[in-house]
Amino acid sequence: MSEVDTIVYFKEPGKANTEKALKLAYEYSEEYKIPKVVIATSKGATASKALDIFTDLEKLVVVTHVFGFIKPGKNEMDQDLLELLKKKNIAVLTTTHAFAGIDRAIRRKLGTWQIAELVAEVYRTFGQGTKVCAEIVLMAADAGLIPIDQDVLAVGGTGRGADTVWQISPANTFNFLDLKMKICLCKPM
Repeated sequence: MSEVDTIVYFKEPGKANTEKALKLAYEYSEEYKIPKVVIATSKGATASKALDIFTDLEKLVVVTHVFGFIKPGKNEMDQDLLELLKKKNIAVLTTTHAFAGIDRAIRRKLGTWQIAELVAEVYRTFGQGTKVCAEIVLMAADAGLIPIDQDVLAVGGTGRGADTVWQISPANTFNFLDLKMKICLCKPM
């Protein structure tokens, strides 16, 4: 099991912390031989910055927003960056968010909260980035892009950019309660 001497707490959430969060994730993944680092990105800025920091790019798994998140039928990810990631053999996952999907549709249409969105709200009590980290690991596990028998790192954020990194023992969504948030490397206060 890995250990962290200090958790980095950012005074403010958001993209100003992206470089520091990614560097922490890189250094930790190298030191503790973490096989995969799952990174959330919406438009691609965080993924682009990761390309500048990580030397072993095959370690990266990039998770984007689902098509239609902002505008029906559209993906907000920068298409040139998407092509670059594919050329570099970096796994890119665009799929339904584990804590949204049909549950969100029911809440929006009928005003009735469902379990997945309630789980998301509980994670948000630790910060939006913590919720994102748990969610993208579930999504990557379901897509077969990460091992479920080894810890991974997840990099998430609040709004744009990255400000949260967790070491997580993954699980598939159908075994969601087996997911373990083990070590927080950084998060906003």
